[in-house]
Amino acid sequence: MIIRRGKKEDIKHFVEIYQDAYEDLEEYAYTTRREIKNYYRWLMNRDPEGIFFAELSEPVGVIACDSNWFSPFEMKKVGEIHELAVKREFWGKGIGSKLLEKGIGYLREKNKDFAELWVGERNDRAKKFYEKHGFKERGRFGKWIRMFRKI
Repeated sequence: MIIRRGKKEDIKHFVEIYQDAYEDLEEYAYTTRREIKNYYRWLMNRDPEGIFFAELSEPVGVIACDSNWFSPFEMKKVGEIHELAVKREFWGKGIGSKLLEKGIGYLREKNKDFAELWVGERNDRAKKFYEKHGFKERGRFGKWIRMFRKI
């Protein structure tokens, strides 16, 4: 497996990975191809260097980090992880962990000392994954849980 920086041209791969990963979790996801493409464009505009794809013979996972994110909770810029998605057939194979490791490393390079993310309250698999990687719950807003970790 290789992990490489994302490019604008990866939009098709992003849509495929995103749709596959969010099957049965639509309440936490964009559901149309147009919305997902717009989301990818927004991620690229936020921090184009913070997007990474995991590839086997083709892209199977993605992480989108934002080193420019201002957290109103911390009242400073933190490393925000906007997205981490892996195609379902590759779940449990360490790809998400490698992507998270790459994203945390990127945020450290950008001199961030904290990382935060939001996860759906009923997305138990994701919550356990992030807890395993040192994230702790730091509040709730509607159907979302804010998770936070010192990096």
